[in-house]
Amino acid sequence: MNPVVLLDLDGTLVDSSQGVLHALRAGFAGAGLPAPDDAVLRTFIGPPVHDSLRRVGVPADRHADVVHGYQVAFAERGNLMTHVFDGIPTALADLRDAGAVLVVATAKPHRFAVPVLAHLGLAGLLDGVVGAPLDESESKGQIIGRALASLGDRRPDRTRVVMVGDREHDVTGARENGLACLGVLWGFGDRAELEAAGAAALVSTPGELAAAALAQLGVRT
Repeated sequence: MNPVVLLDLDGTLVDSSQGVLHALRAGFAGAGLPAPDDAVLRTFIGPPVHDSLRRVGVPADRHADVVHGYQVAFAERGNLMTHVFDGIPTALADLRDAGAVLVVATAKPHRFAVPVLAHLGLAGLLDGVVGAPLDESESKGQIIGRALASLGDRRPDRTRVVMVGDREHDVTGARENGLACLGVLWGFGDRAELEAAGAAALVSTPGELAAAALAQLGVRT
């Protein structure tokens, strides 16, 4: 069985901050709520949105209104305000050349993840995409679990699978599924967050990603 690399999207493969912040402001405004400042809104990038809304004190009965406005604004404009981190296409190509199966496991709804990957030219470097349901109700652990299930007969022993992500939710979600997680330092989390969550190792730049992932998987290059 080929080794598998599961990849977070926002903050790992792409910088979606401009579009996400734009869409979040629209979501709060549409729900008649004041938006947190940009520093707080940036912490929404990566985790399931309902977790972030709870964290900033939005009442549960208003979540659907904020999420609806956010998704409308993101679909209309925000999704196209995303760009690929420098070095990511090369890292993905190197991983595939080494025989790794690459699957995105993202808390972004599948409906938005697939077109943005195609728009940015990354779709051809990936073997699969597993995103959140449209209501964004799943935890990162549940999404990672579905990504593993999507492999079917290609699914290897879990020692031959690694998650890559930039937030604590990627690390804890991987652990819930018996996987190690590499934390990346170019995204929206930081060293302290990733170390506290228990990342197996930290990767400083996209140029180091392929080698770090293959080393974690025990693949000799």
